[in-house]
Amino acid sequence: MKQKSQTALLLILAILFVITSVFFIWPKIQPGKPLQQAQTIADWVHGSGGNLKVMVSYPAEMRQGEKNIITVTYQADHTLEAYLDMGYTFDAQFSAEKSVILPQQRLLKPLQKGRQSLVWEVEPFSSDQVNASIQMAMGDSSLNGTYAISPQITFDLTVPIQENKGLSPDTSLKVGLVLLGLAGLLLVANFFIQKQYYAPKG
Repeated sequence: MKQKSQTALLLILAILFVITSVFFIWPKIQPGKPLQQAQTIADWVHGSGGNLKVMVSYPAEMRQGEKNIITVTYQADHTLEAYLDMGYTFDAQFSAEKSVILPQQRLLKPLQKGRQSLVWEVEPFSSDQVNASIQMAMGDSSLNGTYAISPQITFDLTVPIQENKGLSPDTSLKVGLVLLGLAGLLLVANFFIQKQYYAPKG
C-alpha cells in the first residue's frame, strides 16, 4: 500500500507540474499578434517601372528593458525582378527615441529575387510609448551608406510600453521548462517504484 500511495502521489505531482508549466510556457509560444503596415517603393534607380513591395511587422506593445522584434519583409514585383541583375540596394533606417537598436540603425542589403527580410531588435527605456520611424529607399549597387538616406517611403510607429508585471516571456519560458523537467523526473521515479513493486519476489 505504501508503494501505491507513493506512485499515486508522484503521478499527481507530475500532472500538476505539467499543467502549471503550460501557463508559464504559453506567453512565449503564443505572443501577441503583431501589427503590420505595407507600402511600395517605385524603381527610380534603373527606371524599370517596377515596384518593391514592403511590409513592416511590429508588436502591438513593447516591454521596457527587453528586446522587441521589428521585421521588414520586402519583395520585388515581376517587372522589377527582370532588372535586378543591373544591381540594386535596399536601404532602410530605423530611428526610435530612448531606445537601443541592434544590430545598427541603418541596414543596406543587395536586392535579390524572392522574399527577403531584415530584423531589428529594439530595447526601449521609455515608460510611456515608443515613437519610431523607418525610412526606406532603393539605390544602385554602389550605395554604401556614406551619405544620409534619401527616403522614398516612411513608416511611422507609435507603440505603447507594456508594464513589466510578473515574469518576462523569456524567464517564464525557463520556469516552464524546469517544471516540465521535474515532471519528467517524477514520472521516471514513478516508473521505477512500480517496477520494483511489481517485480517477482523470491
